Amino acid sequence: MPPSSPHLAVLLDGEVVGEVDRGRSGALRLTFTKAARRPGRTPLSLSLPTSTGTITGTPVETFLDGLLPDNDAVRRAIARVHGADANDTLSLLAAVGQDCPGAVQLCLPEDVHTTAARTGELIPVSDSDLEMRLAALRTDMDASWTMPGEHWSLGGSQQKFALRLSDGQWFEATGSEPTSHIVKPGIYALRAQAMIEHVSMHAATRCGVSAAHTEYVSFKSEDAIVITRFDRAPSDQAGGLRRLHQEDLCQALGVREKYESEGGPDAETIVRLLRESSSTARAAAANVAQFVDGLVYNTVIAAPDAHARNYAVLLQGDDVELAPLFDVATGLAYEPPAGGARALSMSIAGELDPAHVTPDTWKRFCEAVSVDEATVLEKVREVAEVAPDAMAEALAEIDDWDGAASDVAARLLPGVREQTQTVLRAL
Repeated sequence: MPPSSPHLAVLLDGEVVGEVDRGRSGALRLTFTKAARRPGRTPLSLSLPTSTGTITGTPVETFLDGLLPDNDAVRRAIARVHGADANDTLSLLAAVGQDCPGAVQLCLPEDVHTTAARTGELIPVSDSDLEMRLAALRTDMDASWTMPGEHWSLGGSQQKFALRLSDGQWFEATGSEPTSHIVKPGIYALRAQAMIEHVSMHAATRCGVSAAHTEYVSFKSEDAIVITRFDRAPSDQAGGLRRLHQEDLCQALGVREKYESEGGPDAETIVRLLRESSSTARAAAANVAQFVDGLVYNTVIAAPDAHARNYAVLLQGDDVELAPLFDVATGLAYEPPAGGARALSMSIAGELDPAHVTPDTWKRFCEAVSVDEATVLEKVREVAEVAPDAMAEALAEIDDWDGAASDVAARLLPGVREQTQTVLRAL
């Protein structure tokens, strides 16, 4: 059982780079090792400079909180499974910090060797096993994401779990073994949300926008979106995986709030971060262009949850690379709030209603962030022209044995076509 507020070792790429504990005031405190300050060493976070040696307070809390679920009920469930304190970040991470987003791992100091050595095992699971696990998440919003032997953690609020896929076989990854895929049943209150997310992600790729690879998979009677992790890559060892370090943009900026309307990062702040943190001018231009492409796509398809936690950067040495899009789902299959309008999580030049984002809005945005207006408007046109057919194509590829894909097509495609035609007429 993890102690309350334990001291934890922080590993990056299997090497101890720091220790985190609580100072006298109770604030989280991160102390870096000499290894963390080595020239060219991949940083733990863009918001946690190693030069000071020790950092206390909000930036540390923001980074560590981003490694855990947003949902308090899920934290309580994970705490019950692992005997941890749901209200203590360090206690939770002592239980489930051995396979976190990116290449960071957290463990008790006495567990450093076993954590770095990946002493866990891979346990084969069947479609029936995964069917039951998905059903538990779907029917119990307070269900734990992890099983007793699993020590991985994921951020966000949607129900999900992580698995390892090797040679077509699914495995539960125990101990510090890395996971390769994320499985989500979707938001239960939103009909067929997982399917709509998969369709939105497929269409993003067709629109030339970098996005994580997804599949829509049936595990017997339970369906789910399965996402290939972009922070994992094959290792030299046969069937092995290596962790690639990444952090979301709230972590990178050291900001707690994810929604712009609640004080979270806006697009201008993110563009500035990408320019300042990229290692070369060419890399900065590529990162900004990729971010703007994602912003255009999320705006044109009226995706309501594209906040700063749903953008991330991959970190390797001094290099910073914007990660592919993830967790993208159009809201056009659902009615807007009663008496209200659809709203974006990240505004375009201050405009949060996607229906009111016009070429003039994009012009103001381009001026504010110093990007080429013609290039951005051409991307707007491309997304508006390609997205409807790309979404229809993705739906046509789904086995419609229960009529769910037909239902989504009937609810989604007319709204997408209407939205994109409105965009095209304004250009």
